[in-house]
Amino acid sequence: MIRGRNRGRGADFGAATHQDAATDGLLQVPSGRWLFTGSDGLVTAYASGPEGLIRWTETPSGAFTGPESIEVPRWVGPLTLSRSGEGYVHFAGLRWPVGGGPAHVVVSAQFQSGRGLMDWYDLGVPAAPGVEGEDTVVFGPVVVVNPVTGGVHVLVSLRAGGIVRRVRSGEGRWGRWKSVTTDPYTGEFAAAMPAGGSLEVLAVGRAGVDRWVGASGGRFELRDRFTTPIAAGTQTAVETGPKRTTYFWRYPGDDSLVAWRAQSRTSQGGLMALGGAGGGGRPGAARTTIGGYDCTVLAQRGGHGGVEVSAYVTENEGYGAWWASLGETGPGSSAPQVAVDGAGRIVVAVLDKAGDLLVARQDLTQDGLAFGGWTRHGGADAGSVGPWQR
Repeated sequence: MIRGRNRGRGADFGAATHQDAATDGLLQVPSGRWLFTGSDGLVTAYASGPEGLIRWTETPSGAFTGPESIEVPRWVGPLTLSRSGEGYVHFAGLRWPVGGGPAHVVVSAQFQSGRGLMDWYDLGVPAAPGVEGEDTVVFGPVVVVNPVTGGVHVLVSLRAGGIVRRVRSGEGRWGRWKSVTTDPYTGEFAAAMPAGGSLEVLAVGRAGVDRWVGASGGRFELRDRFTTPIAAGTQTAVETGPKRTTYFWRYPGDDSLVAWRAQSRTSQGGLMALGGAGGGGRPGAARTTIGGYDCTVLAQRGGHGGVEVSAYVTENEGYGAWWASLGETGPGSSAPQVAVDGAGRIVVAVLDKAGDLLVARQDLTQDGLAFGGWTRHGGADAGSVGPWQR
């Protein structure tokens, strides 16, 4: 088992010391997506370990190699990932600087499934506008890739308050830290950039849920503010139309899933119920074609403990979502993730309590949304990397 420690999200990373990173090693499922399909059509799953990244990579035969540990010196974690239009996977995390001090934001990228990562680039400690000197990260970093230009956005929220971002252009030049908002957000936030649209951030604050959207001159405007409770650690975002993002999260009253989208002339907006009450954790989400229709596929850890899936015509939440069980994955399994492989099949994956990867794949030989059984990757053969930390 890997030893060390991943500090949980929401911690004040700047107040920690390097010595804190060597206590009780656990895997940590990344915030947001952790299952991606590369440009070669192969699927890769990622986790954040106490000493760096953990990776499972699909082979052309459909099996997975791994778990493979990719060490990052002075790693703090946590880990967020984003995929570019070319299939490149971008990573953002935190690591301790040489000589001590607050944790630095670092980024890297992987251009081909199973291959090495680029050298980690140090973005330093963010500087909060209006606050002298550098500030410590309370939540983040969150990485988003512009699907059109390939530019990379890295966002964090700060102890002094506000959310800041740093941008790398498509030509590879990094700008300075700039403000998204100075309003205090110290919890999890979701960020997205639909094709042809602007970078947007959905954050929970004292006054409710706010959606900030990029405007001219690098400014951000508060476009929406609404009051609804959001269960911590359950937000995810999916591009569902031209310049449109739909957000999903769990309602803490009955642990059901809801969707929210800004109102537009071409699609229904507002808060929409999706059922699935009694479940837990962040939902997995992806878009694909089923029976000739553009559909959104959701997966969740259901109230009975197993994995459930639902699919509906994209942006037609009003017609309802029906949930079907994929079977048990064992007590303590992570919330599931969803991807679409190179053959067009939906792939659902979880990490089980021991830290092994479990995968269920759509069976295209059957009508409707049918899946094969769970296959396990890891364990005694490959060397277990578990357990994982919720």
